[in-house]
Amino acid sequence: MKKAMKKEVKGGTLEFVSFDLLPRHDSTWGLCTGRDGNIYLAACGEGIGGLTVFLLRYIPETRTLEYLIEVGPHIGELPEHGRASQSKIHYCLIPGSDGLLYCATHASGPPLNQPTWRPWSTWHDPKRWFTGSYIFTYDPRTNRIENVDVGPKKEGSRAMALDEKRRVLYGITWPRNHLYAYFLDERRYEDLGRIGDVNPQAIFLDRDGNAYTTDDYGFFLKVDAETLAIRGLRCKCPHTIYHSGWHNVPYDVVPAPDWSCFYGTDYGYESRLWRFDPYAGPDGHVEDLGRAYGPPELKTEPLLEFWQVRGLVFGMDGKLYMVTRLGSEVREEDLRRIQGWDIPRAEQNLIRCDVKTGERELLGTVRFDDFYPRAIASATPDFYGNLYFASAGFSPTGFFVYRPHNAGTQKVFGWKDIKQWG
Repeated sequence: MKKAMKKEVKGGTLEFVSFDLLPRHDSTWGLCTGRDGNIYLAACGEGIGGLTVFLLRYIPETRTLEYLIEVGPHIGELPEHGRASQSKIHYCLIPGSDGLLYCATHASGPPLNQPTWRPWSTWHDPKRWFTGSYIFTYDPRTNRIENVDVGPKKEGSRAMALDEKRRVLYGITWPRNHLYAYFLDERRYEDLGRIGDVNPQAIFLDRDGNAYTTDDYGFFLKVDAETLAIRGLRCKCPHTIYHSGWHNVPYDVVPAPDWSCFYGTDYGYESRLWRFDPYAGPDGHVEDLGRAYGPPELKTEPLLEFWQVRGLVFGMDGKLYMVTRLGSEVREEDLRRIQGWDIPRAEQNLIRCDVKTGERELLGTVRFDDFYPRAIASATPDFYGNLYFASAGFSPTGFFVYRPHNAGTQKVFGWKDIKQWG
């Protein structure tokens, strides 16, 4: 890292931690808080052929970063084989109460010495295809990868959730967009069927272990924990009346602090914030909380849409934090016409939302001089109330930490506050 990247924002400090020993890895998608209270991350290599995902650990008490293990060599996937690389762990880095991390790899990185890779052009080519998503456990205490298996063949795993009671992983494949269940004790993969064309970025669990995601138009799908039957619910992610809801799949979902409901954003054109209560009757209930940030409606200003609203995480103040970016093609004169909204241009913005009142606050831009991330992925808290945001789009990759001024050495969160999905 060229220089210390740290600055004051509203209510705290924002700091960037760079993976300097991985200069070619360009994105961090997987991020979670382990049972031990440490932060675990997956550094991914999407732009350079032959790179495989690397696991790291950040220790909050000492603020030290540890480089743990490169995944590829330990699952038998070396760059020299010529196939598409096991370049990523996307939203599939899941902590268990047993201290293990439950992981599944994802695709996008090209083979060694190749500039790019596409799944369909190599689907029937065993020399260059993607072997499939490797499902495995990582034990931080021994630094060992174990229980290695291939789940979906020729496909990656985009998002995943862990039902610890039944010892089942639920996931979504890419590019074919199938739901799957993986039975850990039996090491058995079961394809539950295709759910559409648009790939949801999240699958999450209620208190009873039922899994949820959506179809292409944002209608919620429920996977019954006992039967694995998929049922379409009569509620959907919100959108304005002049849109059909297409592409309104979930982009990020986080449980309320008391786990009574869930808050999420869509992967659509509006980036709306919503509250989903799966316990409100047989079909649940969705409440539209409006756009994540910005003017409520801009029907004649399509370029003023926010996008990539992710990094949802509740702070110790009970408020919801998230990161959102304004489209890069917005003209300065358009911004000047919007009165009363502090909207920086083409930058990631850290937002705080009071979910009780709906009030939003812009805490600051995720930028240090001329350095800023292209995307913010997952978010998680440590036990002391600091918030971590994985970032992507530059090399070397890394993550951001928001440290509230009132966060100290006393633990305010525990294991019960940590979600078990990506």
